[in-house]
Amino acid sequence: TLEKIFKDIEASAQGTDSEANFKGLFDDIDVNSNKLGGTVAKRNEKLVKLINSVGEMKLGDYKNNNIDAFGDAYEYLMGMYASNAGKSGGEYFTPQEVSELLTRIALVGKKEVNKVYDPAVGSGSLLLQSEKILGKDNIRQGFFGQEINITTYNLCRINMFLHDIDYDKFDIAHGDT
Repeated sequence: TLEKIFKDIEASAQGTDSEANFKGLFDDIDVNSNKLGGTVAKRNEKLVKLINSVGEMKLGDYKNNNIDAFGDAYEYLMGMYASNAGKSGGEYFTPQEVSELLTRIALVGKKEVNKVYDPAVGSGSLLLQSEKILGKDNIRQGFFGQEINITTYNLCRINMFLHDIDYDKFDIAHGDT
């Protein structure tokens, strides 16, 4: 059922202007992976527990929150993953403090910009720091980046959606700089 939901989300954009932003978005999510459990029952049990845990979170309406609960939860989980992954963790996650410092240096004296671009975008933390510092309305032409790792590329696109960046305001490419 969950696999069908992911496919239906991607298919919902077919024939629309947002098709490219949704195409293959969940390709890396394998709900039948043995990493989730050795049997279908064990995998289902783990997935149900995860979905129920997210459903129990008191996130409210994310558009009305001053605190970025989705983004903060995502950054926390990515930070935990990166610390457990050792050196390779940097491939997926730049610590928030580093992203904020780099972004503030790049934006010194600016109240608005035409666009922001990251040639090795990872999960999108530099792009999202720009949005956080300037506000998305002050980034006139949108957010751009590219990422060679397909998993990280998909994480970035999901991250854009989670942070309410509309499909027509970002263009993340799967490619090598």
